[in-house]
Amino acid sequence: MAITLDRLNETLTQFKVKYDGCKEDYFAALFLADKFEKPLDNVLSNCAFGNNDYGIDAYYIDKDTRNLYLYQFKWSDSYELFKDTYKRLIKNGIEQIFGNPNIDSSINQVISKLKLDLQEYQHVIDKVYICFVFNGDPEKAESSRALESLREELEAKKHFIDSFFGNNQITLTIQYISNETKKINQTSRTKKTFQYKIAFSAQSQVISNNGEKMFLGFVKLYEIYKMFCDMKQRLFEKNIRAGLSDELPPNQAIKKALRDIVITKKVSPEYFTFHHNGITLFAEKLIFDTDQTIIIEPRVLNGAQTITTFSRFIDDSQKNPIFQENIDVLKKIEVIVKIVTSCSSEFVTQITISNNKQNPVESWNLRANDLIQLEFDDKFRNDGIFYERQENTFANLTYSDLEELGIEQDKEIKIKKLAQTFLAFQGEIDKISEIGKVFETDTFYEKTFRPEYLKADTRKIILAYKIQFRLGAIIREIENKGENKYYFVRLARNLIYALTIQALLNDYDIDSLLETYGNTLSVEANFNEYLKSLGSRRIRIILSELIKLKRYADFVSEEKFSFLKTKIAFQECMAIAKKRWGWEMQELYEKKFASNRIA
Repeated sequence: MAITLDRLNETLTQFKVKYDGCKEDYFAALFLADKFEKPLDNVLSNCAFGNNDYGIDAYYIDKDTRNLYLYQFKWSDSYELFKDTYKRLIKNGIEQIFGNPNIDSSINQVISKLKLDLQEYQHVIDKVYICFVFNGDPEKAESSRALESLREELEAKKHFIDSFFGNNQITLTIQYISNETKKINQTSRTKKTFQYKIAFSAQSQVISNNGEKMFLGFVKLYEIYKMFCDMKQRLFEKNIRAGLSDELPPNQAIKKALRDIVITKKVSPEYFTFHHNGITLFAEKLIFDTDQTIIIEPRVLNGAQTITTFSRFIDDSQKNPIFQENIDVLKKIEVIVKIVTSCSSEFVTQITISNNKQNPVESWNLRANDLIQLEFDDKFRNDGIFYERQENTFANLTYSDLEELGIEQDKEIKIKKLAQTFLAFQGEIDKISEIGKVFETDTFYEKTFRPEYLKADTRKIILAYKIQFRLGAIIREIENKGENKYYFVRLARNLIYALTIQALLNDYDIDSLLETYGNTLSVEANFNEYLKSLGSRRIRIILSELIKLKRYADFVSEEKFSFLKTKIAFQECMAIAKKRWGWEMQELYEKKFASNRIA
């Protein structure tokens, strides 16, 4: 039975509770009482009241099933509210519960009681469940890329649980549960700790003032390859891009070196070690033993190209008998490895950026794993569209991968071009040509990827996104109306882009256009003709009137058209369009359009 507001009110009356904005706190107590069939009095002490917590609202130790349940409750149908919960659990929560022997007296008392109960019942617990309970759909929460990224960070903290119980066989399962239907997401993921024994002996180490640690030594490349076989793309999740094309010079050089070592045997395995720059790994924890090292939750910060190229070389060579004869030679190849640990996520990001210099790194690559980008990933995926945050990811996906992700489109939206689309929406035409600076400057970046856009009609974004691929056709259409008269339009490319978006959004038939052309990234022939018509009937006239303005007379006479690349020019164009056809500046995230639209 779902817990309702009426039941919450009845509970408050029963216990004569005086509450100040904490009525929903009793959601946890009622849920525990129902699930475990216990009197409400018996579970109240297992629940938190107030907002001062580390991501845990309640807990329950089921001694019969040997399960520990840790709960977070939200009286909402929005899974997005769990993002802050994840962050608290990642930052301090799991360590506070399972790793830190000291109890912070300022935290909610439920944590203190939980730690005492864990000490008493530690021996009867085999499984740990972290459950996120809300009124929404668990499947939507499960498919969220933003929550998935946060969950991966949380799962990487499992080593605290392993250490507490002295047993890495303890399982960690994360679930999303609906209060409305009592439905649990069917793909609840049980987390195993990724840990590997490697032949790594630190030749040197560095410890910073803040406690970050780096160990330098050698590792067999085949051992890292086996991690990749086990973890797949998860091994690269902290990197800024996926494996790039085999045709790039660095990857070609790696393939040639491997071929020379294993197939033609021109050189020895040591050749690779001398010529390779090395690989950088992050580890949640390193345990040094007598003759081996245990690396816990490894992630590749630099070296994705080497590992993916190594993997492709093995796949491509399987049928070669010479390869099979010399596979032991392949396994001898070592690379210099830096392993960093005891680092914050921000510190890891900076290391990733600093170590990825072999192939050019653009400023938008560095934003790939920002939370706002993951949220746009969610938005587009919900509409069957792949959002390529990480460079070259789409090219590395198979049809089955796309089907598994629920991707229906055969084209992708790219992060750089999406940013330029948003800037065109805003009329920030001067920034479109300086897109690198937009991603480098926090204020520009935040204004470009506005959170409000997450609630926008995806079809509007698609329509605007597609226009940039037909700007050449629009420009040629204008030029055809008078080559000598409109010779300057090629200098107004970004202005034309922004004005075409506004022309489209101010069209009386916008709803029909959204339905007809807004559901696919392919540029239909009819949509192309429609855009050319806008260029001829609207954009051409606006630009003609713009260059006739007195303030631009001297610039035009001297054929200096740099003013066409300014936001002021866009604003003046919109003023012309408003006077002529009643246009209003249409924002992407507005639910309603202005009533004055072009016929």
